[in-house]
Amino acid sequence: MDLGSFTLNPVTLALLILGIVEFIKKFGITGNKLMLVSAGVGIFFACVYRFHELYPPAEVYIELVFFGIAAGLCASGIYSFVNDRFPPQSKSTLKYTRITTRTKPTDKEVQ
Repeated sequence: MDLGSFTLNPVTLALLILGIVEFIKKFGITGNKLMLVSAGVGIFFACVYRFHELYPPAEVYIELVFFGIAAGLCASGIYSFVNDRFPPQSKSTLKYTRITTRTKPTDKEVQ
């Protein structure tokens, strides 16, 4: 994926926002806090996207930032995907149990 084939449009923007919200979830934010954070992220990126359309000289830089965010989300997503599906192999250890021997009871113990 190079910057030449990266197209910034509302669909790409929505996917980036979904990716960022999923990334934020990994930090333990849930419930109403997550809803507020995701609304804030959506508003911020929508404003940046509109600025991208309104101010053409900044277009290249804004696309570069969005491309970097997309690449970073892909990298963290791939890491999480692989880490969840292929957990690290642990060394198996042999556990020794304590072996006790029984002796015949003496005459004193039987009585």
